Amino acid sequence: MRRERPRPGMSSRPSAVPVCVVLLTVLMAGCVGTMGVSEVTRNYWREDLGRLTPATLESGVQLIVQKHSFRLNRREQSVQELYYESNWVEREVVAEEEVRGVSNARNRFVLRGRALEPEFGGGAVYRITWELQNEVTSRDRVGRGWHPAPLPGSVKEDFRQVYADLFMEVRTGVKR
Repeated sequence: MRRERPRPGMSSRPSAVPVCVVLLTVLMAGCVGTMGVSEVTRNYWREDLGRLTPATLESGVQLIVQKHSFRLNRREQSVQELYYESNWVEREVVAEEEVRGVSNARNRFVLRGRALEPEFGGGAVYRITWELQNEVTSRDRVGRGWHPAPLPGSVKEDFRQVYADLFMEVRTGVKR
């Protein structure tokens, strides 16, 4: 049996064109498969409150805590970071959670700040982020206590007014 040698310039490797076609087909199939899928469900809702001084944030937080009957469990400030944490507030379990076997639900808000460069003639300025956190107890996790769970859209809407009030207070600098 006679062996044929590859001609000069020809390779015994597979052609790049069919390999590219196969790869593109696989990638496109993966993209089409994820079309229509919503964002990953998270146990929190996060929003940017913008650039604030500690004094502006403090006055806004105090007004919101009183208005919406929260309590601050933790408040920390360093040169680089700011952190506020409210108490957990228990709420009614919504239909979306009942389907997943949730027996109790609660939420709290957390404010985190990262220091920015000081502005001209000013003091410390922080980039502040609002986060609403969600925890539940479940019938299938008896004895395991509270754990993070997806935040239902209706709960986010219930807390939107708290966020909007805080946003208004710190952005307009309303002093009372």
